[in-house]
This record gives sequence, C-alpha cells and structure tokens, in this order.
Amino acid sequence: MSGWSRRAVLGGLAGGIGLGGLLSCGEGPPPAPTVGVLGAARAARGHRLRAPFRPGAPGQRLRPAVCVVGGGVAGLSAIWRLRHAGFDGEIVLVELDEALGGTSQAGGDAAAPFALGGHYATLPNAENLHVRAIFEDLGVFLPADPAGPPRVAPGQLCLAPQERVFVGGQWWPGLWPAEGASARDEEQRAHWEARVEALRATVGADGKPAFSLPVAMASHDPAIRALADQSMAAWLDAEGLDSPRLRWLVEYACRDDFGTTLQTTSAWAGLHYHCARRPFLHDDRDLGTHVLTWPAGNGFLVAGLAGLAARAPATRLLGAICRRVEPDTGRVWVEQGEALIQIDAEHVVLAVPSPVAARLLDRPDPAAPTAAPWRVAVLHLDGPARGPGVPAAWDSVVYQPELPVEEADLGAIDNEWQRGAYGSAGTLTWYQPLCGADPAAERAALLASTPEEQAALVLRRMRRGWPGLPERLRRIELWAWGHGTVRPTVGLHRDPGGLATRAAPGGRVWRAHTDLSGMSLFEEASYHGVRVAEAILAERGLPVERPLAGAPA
Repeated sequence: MSGWSRRAVLGGLAGGIGLGGLLSCGEGPPPAPTVGVLGAARAARGHRLRAPFRPGAPGQRLRPAVCVVGGGVAGLSAIWRLRHAGFDGEIVLVELDEALGGTSQAGGDAAAPFALGGHYATLPNAENLHVRAIFEDLGVFLPADPAGPPRVAPGQLCLAPQERVFVGGQWWPGLWPAEGASARDEEQRAHWEARVEALRATVGADGKPAFSLPVAMASHDPAIRALADQSMAAWLDAEGLDSPRLRWLVEYACRDDFGTTLQTTSAWAGLHYHCARRPFLHDDRDLGTHVLTWPAGNGFLVAGLAGLAARAPATRLLGAICRRVEPDTGRVWVEQGEALIQIDAEHVVLAVPSPVAARLLDRPDPAAPTAAPWRVAVLHLDGPARGPGVPAAWDSVVYQPELPVEEADLGAIDNEWQRGAYGSAGTLTWYQPLCGADPAAERAALLASTPEEQAALVLRRMRRGWPGLPERLRRIELWAWGHGTVRPTVGLHRDPGGLATRAAPGGRVWRAHTDLSGMSLFEEASYHGVRVAEAILAERGLPVERPLAGAPA
C-alpha cells in the first residue's frame, strides 16, 4: 500500500505567559516565548446555547429565501451549490464564530496563515462529483472534460518528503517505524497491506464499493456493514495482527481521523480510512502522494468556498448565536451581541452537529454521535528547529508507544512547507486528540487546564523530536476543539438508514453536517451541504442540469 497519510480533522484573547524556566537549556537561555489563547469568545458563545431562551421582541427582522445556520464546510458548500446553480435569492448565513470554516478554520493572515483544524484533502474518487466540481471552481483542478478524469493544477499536491517519523533517536522517512522493527513486524505489515488492497477492491452484493467517499456511496451490503459491530482491535485480533508497531500505526489513523482508539473505533470505520480512496486522475501514474494541502490547511478551501458563495445578495451574521429554529415556520432566532434578530426563511439549512441541532429544534436525540475534543497548539518559530535524521517534512510524528493512547499526540505539520520553505522560520501546528472513553470528561479536563499547563505539555512532548525548539520558539498559541471530530464507535455504521434518518428534512429545515456521515472529513461535510442545496433547488422547481451529490447507495 502506498504511503500512510494523516487525516483529520478543526478571534481570540492574547496572553503573555512566560515559559523561560521550562525552555531554558544550559547557559544563556533564549528569550522566553509567550503564550496566547485563541477562540475564547467562541467557546463562551457556544456555552450560552445551554441557557434557557424565551423569544422577545426582535430588534431586526429578516426574510431571506434561505437561512444557513453554521458557517463550516457543510454550510458554505450549501451556499456555494445554490450560487453555482444560478440561484440568486437572498441568503442569510449565521455563524457562532467571528471566522468561517468550523473545524477547517485557519489562523494568521493572508501573508502567513496556519492551520487550526483540518489541514488537507485527498484526490477524489470517480463517484465524488461534488468535490471535483469544488476543486475545479477553486483552481485546484485544471479545466477538463466533465466526463473524463481531472488534472491537478501545479502546487496543489503535498511537496515531498510528505511524512517522517521519530524513532530510535532520529527522524526517518514515512510513518512506518521501520527502525528496530522485527521480521515478524514486517511480515504482519505485508499481511495488513494485502488485506487493505483486497478490501479496497471489494464490491458489495448491491454493486457498490465496500468503502467509498462520500459514505453515502458505499455499499449497504449487510455482510460488509457487519464490520461495524466489532471494534478495530477485535478485527486485528481475528487477523492475527498483534505487532505493536503495526497496531500503533493503525491506531494512529483512528486517532488522526476520528479521535478514537482501536477499542472504540468500529472495524468498518477503521478500515474505511484505508480502503475508501480510489483517486480518479487523468494521469494515473504514481504522483508520490494523493494528498492536497496548503499553508492555511483546509482554510484555503474555506476561503475559496466563501468567496464563490458570495455571488449574489447575502447577509453574514458572524459572532451570532442561533438560539432556536422552528421547523414548521422556518423561523430562526438569533442573538448577536445584545441584539435579537428574527429570521423568517423559506428554507433553513441546519449545518451544525447533531447535539446542537437537537437543542435548537427542541428534539432530544440521545443516539446522536459523540465527538472527541482536541488540543491544538501553534508554535511560532524564528528559524528551523532541527533534529537528527531526515531534516524536515510536512508531517512529523513521534513514535511513542510508551504513552497511554489517551495521552499520545499526533505530532505537528509545517504550515510553511507548501511554499517550498523546507524547514525555514514559520509555524508548526501540533495536534492532540483526547481519545478517552468518556468525551465529556475529556472535554471538561481540557477546559479546566490552564494555559501554562497546556503549553508545558506541548513542549514536553515536542522536545524529543525537536531538540532545537528552545532556541527558535518565540510564541505559542493554544486552541481547543471541544467537539472536534465525530467518533465512529462500534455500531454507528451498522445500519446506514440510522444516520440517513437524521438527514431527512423536517418542515422547512434541512440537516447538513459531517456527523450525518459519522466521519469528520471535508468530503463528507461538503457532500451534505451540496445534497441539501440540490434538494432545495428541486423543491423550488429550479432545474439542476448535472446533480453533484449523486444518488446514495
């Protein structure tokens, strides 16, 4: 199997906490870095959703054709699809944060952006029409015959070397910790890769691929979906795959995409990570990678979608809290600062996580998927923080089997890498999914930890692979995703209709969010936005010449 790719997931208050004691090393320690906390206002607004709400006299009334609640990838994709089809009606977008993008947000500015959450996408499958259309609109793909495979524009694919792993005291290429691996480790790796290749080519009794992106295009064959009834750990056990190194690598993928462990990830979801991608390209030679990335991570895609969506009259309410949605009337109540806004829409796109949707609609949903919290840190450097071995890569991961999986991190990405900077001064974004069995407890602990404690933890973890960090680090900015990635736990994907039920419209409300797929991926979030937009167009009697969402399996 070619390569191992990290997948994921993701204004503020600036602090000035010094870490000189923590970072000092020998004589003449460098100036102490400061610590900033990002997203404090966003978190405070989110917690206000729990407060009781009783509508009063609104200070402003809006009557758009469409109101989109949630400015993440799903909400922006819905607006993009409406505008892409020529819809010119009034659209109001309501977003809790001051910035758009949800867990694909970027920080920094146009000159020096950095990823805060999702930081890459992969080349789409042939059936993934909506992503191809988005990429063509954004210039990621060159113009091509719609019936044929696309061409990738220069500078979009991740530059080499893409990944490195720190093991045995130095950095090595790739993510497989080969240094010190036994013959048995290598044999099991070969067995695993053969199984993945076979499953990637498997087709269900319904004629659909066993695994696909988007998930809606995957097979519903009960024999395949039965994999969702066991954990990824149990599946590996049944295959006789007990190599600690192999299991570390497979678990890395679960943590990276889902914020889950081998024990909590279903085997269907754990295999989906590796088996769902069959890129459809004009040039089918090995390009070295199927990963697309940018200095802003998926913030690049967010900015592009937001720009393309603004093709006709639109109102953006940023830093605004949606408090209630009335499905029968299409009425949406929004608080923005001290102002109460009443929105009466013909259609409402509710592009928020299932637990939030349940609260806004006042419809309890105890079976909604849970989400894993994440700790993120952006490290601002004035030069490369060198380490032994492979000098630099876009994605750097430390092999740390001695740590409990609930405490392990995913390493860091180099936000300057795609500029061809190759280890120069810039920013690194470090990620840690909190993978404990109780996400609520993990979330509470994350919120209770102080900036000093979080910064100290980040630096302790990074000093092994980045010994030059103390001399180069000037500032750390902390970010928390309380509900970062959907957890595809055992049983979630057993019945495809279960997730589809949440996606069904209710009154004037249409649900669009990545957790309706049970996975936090750009391809899934954008699919649901496009799916809902095309349904709204159909309901309004507006022709869609070429549907992009496709027909679910």
